[in-house]
Amino acid sequence: MKSIVIKVDRPVFKSIGYLITLILIAWISVVSVWAANRHESQIVSLKGEKWWGGMVALGSKMPFDGALRLFDLSVENMNNQNVPLLLSSEGRYIWSDRPFSFKVEKDKLLVYSDYEKIEPVSAGTTLRDAYKEASSKHFPPTGALPDPLFFSQPQYNTWIELMYNQNQADIMAYAGNVLKNGFPTGVFMVDDNWQKYYGNFDFKPERFPDPKGMVEQLHRDGFRIMLWVCPFVSPDSPEFRDLQKKGYLIKKKGTNQAAIISWWNGYSGCYDLSNPDAVAHLKSQLHDYLVSGIAVVFCFQ
Repeated sequence: MKSIVIKVDRPVFKSIGYLITLILIAWISVVSVWAANRHESQIVSLKGEKWWGGMVALGSKMPFDGALRLFDLSVENMNNQNVPLLLSSEGRYIWSDRPFSFKVEKDKLLVYSDYEKIEPVSAGTTLRDAYKEASSKHFPPTGALPDPLFFSQPQYNTWIELMYNQNQADIMAYAGNVLKNGFPTGVFMVDDNWQKYYGNFDFKPERFPDPKGMVEQLHRDGFRIMLWVCPFVSPDSPEFRDLQKKGYLIKKKGTNQAAIISWWNGYSGCYDLSNPDAVAHLKSQLHDYLVSGIAVVFCFQ
């Protein structure tokens, strides 16, 4: 067998070396700019201090003890339940109106923000003190009590029964079994996938031949009806194109193009709920349901 010898001239190695060097310089420059624009807070723990918050999905790790890896509230949605709030057993709290990243080391909490320097606020000496002051300053209660039905009667949810297979026949059978077995009526929530697609609020005609009749019968049976909706909008749909034209969707940073967002059910555009006109438009899409006595429950990313 003959050996094959490949000869490579030294200038080729030089060119590769130059290219690698340029890539490293560019990477270091990007990292340096990112680091220069990022605010870091090192919060040394008080004696016996423990921290809670940030993500509901981290509940099993709370209070955070020892090391906790870096979590970024802007990109890790962890089952849609994030909040830019951290609470301390010693009466301190962290809050920002913008998402931040955080991690825990043995004796300190590290917080990183692309927008501002974040420092802890001292509100007292207990976890309760911290929560009460954070709530009063940043998310005060409205004073309005939700419908007492939510606390006095059962809430039936079709997701547990049907998951993505929401359809009129099985929904009516589920409600019928509630009555047949002597359970009290209450809130009856039709969950995700009753609609044609995200951003559209019409019932799937192939699964719901008579949605109006279905709702009227459930009302006669004594149920209060809720529909699951979310602010996401399926790409390449008439609604997506219309909303993008109106500027009602969250945009890619630095552009006028709608962002395509990854969430637990795929990739979608999303209503910009910081835009009052977008909120008004979304409410107008749901108006007919509200008039007919159907409540709407939002699922937010």
